[in-house]
Amino acid sequence: MKRARILNALLFFISLIFFSYLFYIQFLRHSYYEVRAKKQHQKKMIVLGARGNIYDRNGLPLATSERCYSIFCTPRYSVDKTRLINELARVSHRKKSEIRKLVRKNKFFWVARKVSSKQKEEFMQINDPGIGFTNDLKRRYNMPEIFGSLIGRCGLDNRGIEGLELELNHILNGQSGFIIYQKCPTGELIPYTNYPEKEPKPGRDIYLTIDLQLQAALYHHLKECLIKEQARYAAGLIVNPRTGEILALVNVGQKNDHRNHIICDEFEPGSTFKVITLAYALLHGFKETNIINTEGGKIKVGGHTIHDFRNYGIITLKQAIAHSSNVAMVKISRKFDRQGFFLLMRDFGLGELTGIEFPGEVPGRIPDYKKLNDVEFATLSFGQGIAVNLLQLTFVYQAIANNGVLNKPLLISCIKNHKKTIYRGKPLRIRRVIPEDCARRITEILCNVIKEGSGTAAAIDGLKIAGKTGTSQKFVNGKYSRNAIITTFIGYFPADSPEYLIAVMFDEPKKGFWASTIAAPVFKDVAQSIYQIGGLHYAIKYSD
Repeated sequence: MKRARILNALLFFISLIFFSYLFYIQFLRHSYYEVRAKKQHQKKMIVLGARGNIYDRNGLPLATSERCYSIFCTPRYSVDKTRLINELARVSHRKKSEIRKLVRKNKFFWVARKVSSKQKEEFMQINDPGIGFTNDLKRRYNMPEIFGSLIGRCGLDNRGIEGLELELNHILNGQSGFIIYQKCPTGELIPYTNYPEKEPKPGRDIYLTIDLQLQAALYHHLKECLIKEQARYAAGLIVNPRTGEILALVNVGQKNDHRNHIICDEFEPGSTFKVITLAYALLHGFKETNIINTEGGKIKVGGHTIHDFRNYGIITLKQAIAHSSNVAMVKISRKFDRQGFFLLMRDFGLGELTGIEFPGEVPGRIPDYKKLNDVEFATLSFGQGIAVNLLQLTFVYQAIANNGVLNKPLLISCIKNHKKTIYRGKPLRIRRVIPEDCARRITEILCNVIKEGSGTAAAIDGLKIAGKTGTSQKFVNGKYSRNAIITTFIGYFPADSPEYLIAVMFDEPKKGFWASTIAAPVFKDVAQSIYQIGGLHYAIKYSD
């Protein structure tokens, strides 16, 4: 009887342990074992949402997404690892030692990313349960050498890492979905209709204000001159001065230079800055016919001698701008109210971000007028001691061409979601900088630069152009270099009712030295290309 009680107690204890463990598994650890079971007989496949496309203003594709595949390997599912290593090395064209090292770790690894359908089939023909694939997306760029510094690029995860791809990633990026497959003991995946799934959502499409043809033409002329002059890089813009729309934005550098120098680099503008000195002078009583004695082409300020290119003698203010006289700028700036002059620079947008939709914009640098000595203020009048990016400088001229009104640079034309427009970019007026009559007077003076001054190489018969050259020395090792220069030309046409504004810049050209012989001819070539592309027939003639 006693033995029976002991046996019953033992059986009860064993049953208690068994049912306790069963309760632990089925109730307390239910979620854990459910996940393990699903991993054994289910496979969740992520389906990426297509990234939105980028188009030019006319709907021509600049960046698109296309379906592709990424191949992975899970070595623990393989039945013949030696064969697996040999076949993967053969198909992937990777070193056998590299594949062997990855396989022996017995952990998941990517064999190849973003391959075509044909390449995927080659991997699948290896017929090993350790090899699988996922659906992927590959970014394809139209004319990457022309648009690369603007559009940028995506990483392997289809997220933007440079340029507009980075700045507008939140708009372009799609939402991923998923499909759950049933997994056979052999590792084969079988669709199962009752399993949950989620449809991916594509990103939104962006239409830029850029015109592909104008972009290509500007790139061609900049690169041609870059090679000829052996410059470090070239950059250029084409803008609609009435709206602020950017029609072309090009950076051309040496090999592997994808930097957007127009927006992300600052430089001293040199003589292209003189339009601000001119604007302040006209606003405060100076006239185009005012006589200025250039003192034989040199003037002393605080023991420092400032030179002109040559002796221009006694000239008018209009001629001083035409011939880009530094001495004349110094002499008229002596009558300026410094604070007022600096406020005008700010009104033109210098020293501030333009707000363009692009990462890495530099604001430029305006010195503190209270801390400038006489020499520093004198050199500031002709563009030394101040730093701008090319976009800022271009929009100084945009304000003048637009009758004195500064606009925000406009780069996005519209955004569409499933062909439905959800955003449309509109010209944004920032402020009136100068009165309309003052802007028109400046335009007439800039026309004289083309007619008889430093910009004659930019002239086109029958077309009235307003523009200005700029040659600035770079500040190297604490002093201005005699060899490292930046040449610029900014102009617009037809001068009486501007439709196009073009800015070109060359950094450290080796063959030439002056903007009048380097940048001005490129402006002319670009302007003629615009004329040919648009089929425009201007009947505007030069007039005194």
